[in-house]
Amino acid sequence: MKADAEASTKWLVPAGYAIRLRRVEDDPLLLVVENRAAELFRNHGYPDLADDPFDNMEDFRAMIGANRVWVAIAPEGLPVGYAVAGPLDDLVHLRELSVDPAHGRRGVGAALVRTVLAAAKHQAAGGVSLTTFRDVPFNRPFYKKLGFEELPSPTRHSRSAPHLKMSCRPASTRANGC
Repeated sequence: MKADAEASTKWLVPAGYAIRLRRVEDDPLLLVVENRAAELFRNHGYPDLADDPFDNMEDFRAMIGANRVWVAIAPEGLPVGYAVAGPLDDLVHLRELSVDPAHGRRGVGAALVRTVLAAAKHQAAGGVSLTTFRDVPFNRPFYKKLGFEELPSPTRHSRSAPHLKMSCRPASTRANGC
């Protein structure tokens, strides 16, 4: 069954890259990826993400927790991105997505998200949800392009909150991922 889910995502991966499940030996390089990716937020109102990086493996592994982690492997064989996802109600919740900026804008992040979408479909989950920063200019367009839609705000003040909740459900079937 795992092989079927992985095989169904091979067409989603940029040429030369591969996506596979995390191995413990990936963790030191994933920690580097996380800290490099956090730098992207420095100039968009979240310098604390870059200024307070994960500096030990214990904290990093606690962030990953018992969730499923997919790793993007670059052509040279090293991890350059990852997605962390786990159950939340009837959904799969995308808890973290990080790609080394040196490998950005090549489709690696999109391939990781599509892998999570494929896994959710394979598990017959109700869809995929995520929370991201509302005012970071590259977040909302990236997820919208993949078929995610903003969830209605529970209060009128939520629209000014820094976080944006989005979901991608099978009912919104599109060629872009959901």
